[in-house]
Amino acid sequence: MLEKLNSLIYSTLGLRTKPFIFRVYGLALTWGLTLVVLHHFIFSDIPDVVATPTENEISAVLFFLLVDAPITETLIFQWFIQAAFRRITGSPSFSIAGSAIVFSLVHLNNSVINATIVIALGFALALTYEYVRMRVGNISALILVCVAHICWNFLTILGDLSFWFGLS
Repeated sequence: MLEKLNSLIYSTLGLRTKPFIFRVYGLALTWGLTLVVLHHFIFSDIPDVVATPTENEISAVLFFLLVDAPITETLIFQWFIQAAFRRITGSPSFSIAGSAIVFSLVHLNNSVINATIVIALGFALALTYEYVRMRVGNISALILVCVAHICWNFLTILGDLSFWFGLS
């Protein structure tokens, strides 16, 4: 089974840039959107109590979500954890899966549905890190994964704003 998984990972990592991006991020977005829609229909009757945040609180949250979290999490999950799994096991499949699962477990405190959505992001970021690392190097891989994480968080913020303020 591990050999088949390694073969699938290597074939995905061996793709040219455009098919790689469409395959990996297309699947991650499809997974995330499917779960968001299901979550909306399952939990739409549950009222939420949301306090109105101050301007300073909004600025702090935006800085955290768009700068601090992507950089910190990329360093922890790709540069440290994924690289450690790869060195210990010698398997990119195990390092990608391990990094994505740990990434998802860390986000479990937000909610189970969030952790389930985030595992798709974890796999996409881990695959991107391996893809770029193999072709260009670690620094470029870290930068690209940070940018992808920032984009994902930005789209999540836009989705939350449209949900909360009815901008659909």
